[in-house]
Amino acid sequence: MMVEVFCGILAGAQYSNHIRTWKVTDRVANLGQCFVAINPENFAPGFTDRMTDLLSIQRGMEPADAGSPVLAAGDPERMNMKKCEQMGGIPYHINVVNYMNECAKKIGVNQLLPCDNLISN
Repeated sequence: MMVEVFCGILAGAQYSNHIRTWKVTDRVANLGQCFVAINPENFAPGFTDRMTDLLSIQRGMEPADAGSPVLAAGDPERMNMKKCEQMGGIPYHINVVNYMNECAKKIGVNQLLPCDNLISN
């Protein structure tokens, strides 16, 4: 409800069942956005410690799938960033590389570096 109010009602955009279906493109989606900046220091003391405790509680919960840990917001992104750092860059699917190289040829700019390090899933 908060997202509907902030991004729809307050933003003057569509909301609830007034938003067009995802793949329907016969009209503009008219989706709103809302950005909120909060300084936790303006509230109760101990934000960092309390937030660390909350995340520890969540991550320590019993997972629905025993083979997958419970993740908190930002965990998948941090894992992916670590993976990219270990690999020395961002992995792209070979089809994306080939497409970008074709685009580079068409507009006369340098192609991407050769792909000699293919990664399997």
